[in-house]
Amino acid sequence: MAIDCPDGLARCSGGVVEVSRLMTVPQPCKGTPEQCSCQWDRGGECEQGCVADDVEVVVDRPFATAQLCAPTVDAGPLTRPGAQAAECDEDTLFRCSGGAVVSCLDHAVVAFCQRGCFREGTDIGGEVPLSREEAFAILCSR
Repeated sequence: MAIDCPDGLARCSGGVVEVSRLMTVPQPCKGTPEQCSCQWDRGGECEQGCVADDVEVVVDRPFATAQLCAPTVDAGPLTRPGAQAAECDEDTLFRCSGGAVVSCLDHAVVAFCQRGCFREGTDIGGEVPLSREEAFAILCSR
């Protein structure tokens, strides 16, 4: 028996971006707690801090820091207004599709990304409270 650790997840906490490492941890594990858990590699640091702490997003390693670090003051607008009905998977808070950011709780498009989604179909799930602006900064291409 083993635990499969995913590749392609990224998170930001305390201004540090981390990306998951593809690996398998045998069970039962006979190492230290750190050796017996999934590993995260340092992906970069954020000059302005994280958009939101502890939100995990599926993102390619080269884009993790740009998407999870707070945008600079001179970054320009990330979205343009808009609203229409939308559907989401269970446990999804926000989704970006066709350049539109969907608030799954509101079942509505809450904005359109100026430069499109950083990756089509990306969503943010989980229990971490996240504002719309934080979702825009994570999901919209910069």
